[in-house]
Amino acid sequence: MRRVFLKTAISSVAVLFCTVAPGLAQAQNFKGPIKIVVPQAPGGGTDLLARVVAPTLSKELGQTVVIENKPGASGQIGAQMVQNAAPDGLTILCSTDHPLLIVPVTEAHVKYSVSDFVALGQGARTSWALMLPTAPGYKDFKDYTQALKRDPSVRSYGVPLKGGAPGVVGDAIGKAVGVTMEQIPFAGSAPVSQNVMANQVPAGVTGMPEAVSVNRGDKARTFAVTGEKRSPLLPDVPTFAELGIKGLENVYTFVGFFGPRSMPPETAKEFNAALRKALADPAVHEKLTGAGLTAAPTTLEEAGREVAVQARYWKETLGKQ
Repeated sequence: MRRVFLKTAISSVAVLFCTVAPGLAQAQNFKGPIKIVVPQAPGGGTDLLARVVAPTLSKELGQTVVIENKPGASGQIGAQMVQNAAPDGLTILCSTDHPLLIVPVTEAHVKYSVSDFVALGQGARTSWALMLPTAPGYKDFKDYTQALKRDPSVRSYGVPLKGGAPGVVGDAIGKAVGVTMEQIPFAGSAPVSQNVMANQVPAGVTGMPEAVSVNRGDKARTFAVTGEKRSPLLPDVPTFAELGIKGLENVYTFVGFFGPRSMPPETAKEFNAALRKALADPAVHEKLTGAGLTAAPTTLEEAGREVAVQARYWKETLGKQ
């Protein structure tokens, strides 16, 4: 297997802080600095969302907001940190659905379940994309699939977290081509794209923020995206369905905010209101769109329903494997 020299360096980043000073508002249910835990490495879409909404959260809740990155163990380290925190609203998880909905299904000995958390609201949604380094000189997706058939060394691909949507994408490609694909897990999408651009992994499956970013350079290129339609951010990139890879039309990931299960309802409502106000800000919306994320504000009830539906879907889908 090729040497993945960036993985260790990025994964070793245990904590990165971003502090936002409070505004003049003073929320009733938040009595101290608020820590938002991101269970992925700095630089990815989840990290970006947390940092973009932090100033408005600080203003609306009247407290300093600190972003703390806790990557590792497929998001379990950060998730457990919030699971074990006091339910006072001062420790919040900002995460994709993967650590809470997928990891408990695919990994053994996970010390939590999705029922240990309360959904505080969605922040954004993203499709998934296949990126390939430019160094091998693939002309198009067909050229890549032909390489998969003849060369076992290119049948691996980087993923931000093992299992779940990235794994479903890789499995769909492998099934269509008639080969077995191997996942190489990283601590977030940012290190995946960095290793793809450095030609240290043969391919990568990441969220749209990284897919948009690599297409601005010349080290890697996005070849396909999940979803029923092409992304308006990458209108020249076909969907997997257009390329003959079926079953990925409804594969997406949401990024949401979660608190410990026993968080008081009024505290949850107050956080949700502040989050929705942040996501309604045109400047925030522009930053998210520019990064490949679609703002997806929800009420507490809508967020809870989405979590329940997706938890059932992944349990049925991955429980069969």
